[in-house]
Amino acid sequence: MKHTNQTLRDLYLQDLALMDTGHHRGRPKVRDLRPWKDIRTYVATGGEPRVLDPFGTTNVYVWSDIHWGHNNIIKYSNRPYPNKELMNQCLIGNYLNVVTYNDIVIFGGDIGFMKEDQINNILNQLPGYKIQIVGNHDINRDGKVMDLAFDERHLCFVMDVDDHDMDYQLLFTHYPLDISNVPEGCFSVHGHIHTNIVPGNQHINICVEHTGYKPVLLKDYVLTPTRKTEGVRLGIPT
Repeated sequence: MKHTNQTLRDLYLQDLALMDTGHHRGRPKVRDLRPWKDIRTYVATGGEPRVLDPFGTTNVYVWSDIHWGHNNIIKYSNRPYPNKELMNQCLIGNYLNVVTYNDIVIFGGDIGFMKEDQINNILNQLPGYKIQIVGNHDINRDGKVMDLAFDERHLCFVMDVDDHDMDYQLLFTHYPLDISNVPEGCFSVHGHIHTNIVPGNQHINICVEHTGYKPVLLKDYVLTPTRKTEGVRLGIPT
């Protein structure tokens, strides 16, 4: 089944009502779906979202669950930092060492645990065209999505990949899709579960704990030969 952004949106909203097995908490991924249903694609320029090609001339990077300003995440995910201040500095520095003005960076959600203006102060320092997938910690207690300085904001989106020897789709969401909801010919590219992984080979965790605390090239990290080989075994057309 080939997904469109709309069919993925419908699937993802249904999926969010399922149990959050990634964190093993015995409760639904999302208790109140209303804020999630209200999320619409936003483009800062007022135009259309960028068409992304991981094998094009523009570098496309991914990372997720940065959690700027969150002290407890250091212990929870065993991050190699003594405090949130040094973590913030290192994550910013890692970004600046990798991304240039002409690059595109997909943020998989859960950007920071600070006030909007503090997070935006960081984002405005960072070069590149920045795309946000909304995470659960990007929604405030009033059910409103934080107004962060991104060029695009999405609940989720589909990327069609033409990799010469095969075609497949990348389904970008914050929460990993349930295994039963990832059809043949697709990979679920997600954040949220930090150091955990989803069994099988159709899920790709882009949390910073897996990317070396820096943005990584989509074509190198997500589209590895091993994953593509496994994808062929799963029925991705060649």
